[in-house]
Amino acid sequence: MPAYKNDYKSEPLPPPPFECHLHTPVEEYDLNFVLPVTELRSDRVELRPLIPSLHAQPLLDGVLANPELLTWLGVTREWSTLDDVCDWIETVCRRDKTHLHYAIYSAPLDRLDAPVEEYQFAGTASLMEADPATMIIEIGWIIILGPFQRTHVLTHTSGLMMHHSLDSPEQGGLGFRRLQWKANSLNQKSQAAALRLGFQFEGIVRAFVVLPKGKKGVRPGRPGVANADREQRDTWMGSIMWYEWEEGVNAHVDKLVARRA
Repeated sequence: MPAYKNDYKSEPLPPPPFECHLHTPVEEYDLNFVLPVTELRSDRVELRPLIPSLHAQPLLDGVLANPELLTWLGVTREWSTLDDVCDWIETVCRRDKTHLHYAIYSAPLDRLDAPVEEYQFAGTASLMEADPATMIIEIGWIIILGPFQRTHVLTHTSGLMMHHSLDSPEQGGLGFRRLQWKANSLNQKSQAAALRLGFQFEGIVRAFVVLPKGKKGVRPGRPGVANADREQRDTWMGSIMWYEWEEGVNAHVDKLVARRA
């Protein structure tokens, strides 16, 4: 058998806590995203890029008030300190150039006509796995803080990201071909949200993710190999194609947003 040369070297991460730029000015913070970055706005929600100096503390406060918000998210450890949130922002959000995480800001629930300057932090959401070569992108990492659940926030947030992803460049969008939504096969709320927004169920991808310790999947790890002690996630897969968007899903989403506008 011939010998093959392989000089691949993985650059190790520094030990935690990672530098997450808590004191880096907004204008100097590198979002490191493969596509242009812009804010997105409806009449009740504004999505602003996630910046540690602005959003790490309110995100931690919201999760500490409702720890169940992390149940279905692939965090490697539960959040109890600012360092935990900083590690996640740096390793999951900023270092992956295919991810752009947004801070969600909402009009106050008791004053929905308030000016944008008075909007309140309501959670986070992400455009992720962005691939300009194949023109595929995904919505994920949605965290809606407790007071804003079962309100307009999820609908408006999703609608903004859907329009941004699938609208043509002439309409101000990115013009992607395919928008994905993936969820743990056990997470029925996420699946229901995707179907309500017009995503088409494509199937279950078996053993698609090896979960962090303590996270619930439907399959045990394989004995004798790496991460054998971690459960595996079957992944629910949904999508919207660009032509489905133009043939009526966009109008459907606009009606959902208007119903909560």
